[in-house]
Amino acid sequence: MKKKLLTLALIGALVVSCGKKEETKVEQLYPTEVTPVSEQKVNLDYTLEWTAFKTPKKVGVKGTFDKMELTDVKEAATLIASLEGAKFTVETPTVNSKDPLRDDKLKAGFFAKMAGNITGSFGAFKDGKVAVSITMNGVTKEKIFAYESTDTSVKINGSIDMIADFSANAAFDSIHELCKDLHEGKTWTDVDIAVEIKK
Repeated sequence: MKKKLLTLALIGALVVSCGKKEETKVEQLYPTEVTPVSEQKVNLDYTLEWTAFKTPKKVGVKGTFDKMELTDVKEAATLIASLEGAKFTVETPTVNSKDPLRDDKLKAGFFAKMAGNITGSFGAFKDGKVAVSITMNGVTKEKIFAYESTDTSVKINGSIDMIADFSANAAFDSIHELCKDLHEGKTWTDVDIAVEIKK
């Protein structure tokens, strides 16, 4: 009787230990965290330069933003095809004109007077034109920009109007008043945008 009980106990121990080893093998063969192919990113380098204008002679002032993000870029045969439908976000508090005093005025006296960051997306690239949907100050506007492309880069250029396009009257009036003397009484509402995206 004791031998039978001992035999049963050994069999039970073997069954339990085999079960544990099998579970370990399953965990190693099938990891719990797998990155889906659809979430893999296409890595690109990109820059944005804006040019605002002051004084009656329309003198240009250039700058950029330190934090921008380009998402939803897909794998495609050409760079411009991969950008169709891509989305962008520009964090306006990171404005950078290489002049700290000017940047402080732009942050507190212009962008702080508007709603949220700048976001948008690219439409189809065709015949040197691309429709760019831009949301700024809570207003969404589609603008037609020009572009030039090669196998490895695309340059996109266009212009927006702070008041006519995005109803940024309060922000415009604020920055105009802050810089009135430096601008010789004239601040322009149009801003040129130049974007370059590279593989």
